Amino acid sequence: KFEAYPASAVSTKAVSKIDWKSNPDLADGRSKEAVERVVGQNANFAGHFVVTSFGCGTGCQSTVFVDVNNGKVYKAPMQFPTDKTELPKVSGGKAHQASSNMIFMSSLDYKGTDMVQSDGVVVFDEKSNKFQTVAKSKPYKLEME
Repeated sequence: KFEAYPASAVSTKAVSKIDWKSNPDLADGRSKEAVERVVGQNANFAGHFVVTSFGCGTGCQSTVFVDVNNGKVYKAPMQFPTDKTELPKVSGGKAHQASSNMIFMSSLDYKGTDMVQSDGVVVFDEKSNKFQTVAKSKPYKLEME
């Protein structure tokens, strides 16, 4: 549950600028557009991050966390926040919230010709200033419609 990983404080600031030097690989194309969309938004994860995701090709998604305090951009350790699996149902169906350092995430991959998904729990460690995957499911086959 979110309460198990409380953020020490929740910033009231909004993202005012993006620090592209913090992650220059994301400064072009779809990623740049997605990251720039968070300017003006308030923290919605771990007290001082805004979560944003974007497509990066067939079967590919990517997520970054933008710090409202300094505009630094961090690539998430998994591909996208998830609220459609069993994991977040215990926390009201949300993937993340501003007052918690925990986020439910998923990643996609191919196993042969089958697309598979792994679900996990990522936690922001305030002391080390790093994101850690603390739990991850075994990949399971996605049923395509």
